[in-house]
Amino acid sequence: MRMEFNGIISQFEKKSDKSNVEGMARFGITGTNAYGVGMPFVRNLAKQVKKRVKGDSARNALALKLWSHGFHEDKVLAALVAEPSIGWRQAGKWVSDCSNWAETDQLAMNLLWKMEGAPEKALEFSKAEKEFVKRAGFALMAVIPWRQKKEFPDAVADKFLAAIERESTDERNFVKKAVNWALRHIGKMGSKRNYDKALALARKLSKSGNKAARWIGSDAARELEARKPG
Repeated sequence: MRMEFNGIISQFEKKSDKSNVEGMARFGITGTNAYGVGMPFVRNLAKQVKKRVKGDSARNALALKLWSHGFHEDKVLAALVAEPSIGWRQAGKWVSDCSNWAETDQLAMNLLWKMEGAPEKALEFSKAEKEFVKRAGFALMAVIPWRQKKEFPDAVADKFLAAIERESTDERNFVKKAVNWALRHIGKMGSKRNYDKALALARKLSKSGNKAARWIGSDAARELEARKPG
């Protein structure tokens, strides 16, 4: 495992490009050290690692070591390598440790949505005060219907929409964008019934007296109206 970890870090260091780190910062990927390595390289590396490292226990052990190393790309690779058996106790610590929106979203897209109880955790995270924990909740609300599509339950959609309405007045940029993302995906990826409910909420929010809610609603309504299901 030590050799595997050292080999990964060596590859990241060889590929490191500090000029890319500056570009990442312009897109809000800050708060941690970074190599300046692009996502295609990280995804390809994850595929190679998962071919070599067999079994949940070994993959999770490597993911823990990578996350602890602390560089942005290490954390993203950890999210790609880890298995759902890592459990919510550890995954929750990672969510709390996220330094930017990209780490948060990669966790949601590559690991958290697969874990048992993901909808309940999305609702729990959505109530958090910490910016990227709250974002994780709404990122999950976007990813779950995207992954489940027609199997996405109406009852879960209703709970997600209630959370979206409740938190729509949070004006922090990375929160409101995730709330908007969740609203759009619930409307686009689920049933016609959920499309109608998401669009109705979007239109309601678009008339809100709160600036954040108004932006969330207007942007979501515009996209949902343009993609009306047949």
